[in-house]
Amino acid sequence: MTRFFPALAALALATPLAAADLADRYTAMGTMTAQIGGETLDLVIPYDTEKERGSAEQKMIMSQFLTINVLGMAVDENGEPGRPMLQVTLQKRMGDMGLLSAELFDDQGYDAPLAMGADGGTGELSEFTMESDTASGVVTGEFLRLTGYTSEPKVAEGVAPEPARIEWRVDLPPLE
Repeated sequence: MTRFFPALAALALATPLAAADLADRYTAMGTMTAQIGGETLDLVIPYDTEKERGSAEQKMIMSQFLTINVLGMAVDENGEPGRPMLQVTLQKRMGDMGLLSAELFDDQGYDAPLAMGADGGTGELSEFTMESDTASGVVTGEFLRLTGYTSEPKVAEGVAPEPARIEWRVDLPPLE
């Protein structure tokens, strides 16, 4: 028994915590898993049935560029979606879908997210499929912590890049 208990404890520590169930007001459009540094986030992409609003969408910008935005959120003990929130935005240009940005809004607030893309670290869409209105993909790269994100974003001083891998699968509403 003394040998079994440490192995069981190690397994429990290595297993990510299961997300709480969504409250009745929400349904899941999809899921998102992110490994950021040494942490794993298991997120849900919720649909608010009361407001009839999803946390994922596809749009045509200027009638030329298919843009997909996906927002994964943690679920609190009351079943409400909240932080951390991880947003991934893709855009199809010249026939290829590519990463525009990814932002992780955590306990640092909206003004200091971890970011990948234009203002943050480098990243790429390494896998992507879209069948009907179901999209799935993998983004790999590095996040950088930003400051002044809501006004004049810049990389925070003295922070190291965080390696990241983001995977998701979501049922998107039809194009508008």
